[in-house]
Amino acid sequence: MPAQPNSDEPVAALDAVETDAGPPRAGKAASRDPERRCIATMERRPQGQLIRFVLSPDAQVTPDIAARLPGRGAWVTANRESLDLAIKRGAFARAFKAQVKLPADLSAQAEAMLVRRALDMLGLAKRSGELILGFEQVREAIRESRPACLLAASEASEDQRGKVLALVRGLYSPPPGENPGKRGLPPVADCFSGDEMGMALGRERVVHACLKQGRIAHTWMGELARLSGFRRVWLPGWQPASAPDTGASGQEIEDSEARGSGESTPDSQA
Repeated sequence: MPAQPNSDEPVAALDAVETDAGPPRAGKAASRDPERRCIATMERRPQGQLIRFVLSPDAQVTPDIAARLPGRGAWVTANRESLDLAIKRGAFARAFKAQVKLPADLSAQAEAMLVRRALDMLGLAKRSGELILGFEQVREAIRESRPACLLAASEASEDQRGKVLALVRGLYSPPPGENPGKRGLPPVADCFSGDEMGMALGRERVVHACLKQGRIAHTWMGELARLSGFRRVWLPGWQPASAPDTGASGQEIEDSEARGSGESTPDSQA
């Protein structure tokens, strides 16, 4: 595969391109979300809002979604436009100061890895007892406390989804004239199919779920923020107030050994 073409960017911009020296060492004290420079836009952002890329042994540009692969890494803002711009401007070759190979489906690879990471994190939330599954179980959990996020399968019926949302509106709509803030309506993600969620959670199919407030929810929302740069994530009108420009690092969640059951009856509703 041919190397990236030379860029026509100004020399000053080329000099500002940077890579890291490698993934953070385990247990190393550091900022939870340090800033990194996007090699496409040259803007500095919190690390949780970007995607790290490394070179494989055969010099192929590879997404490093968890930011753990060895070797130097280059960072790109987590959206399709920035990644396409990095490819167009030859930013990877400049950043790594080497001939590189670019997969034709690099954006699709990044999106698929973000999807898998988000679904894997739901599995962790389930094992920790922080994920509620099932139509009736979700409605009961909503009555007890405001969830961090609601999940509805992309093919969920309008009737059942409408009942869940009506309950949420009745309990958590902010008073007229008041900014929603954290006390407002929880966001609703409908970017996964029932089969995708079921496979990730050890069920045949999952249609309705909700994530409790907590560290895992905070980190998971950051992963969905990155995914939203590649596909529609939020039910229209039910996105987070900070969407799409938010992010959070999943390092501390991945390193935790949280356990729990939180089992409920199978989610078989269509």
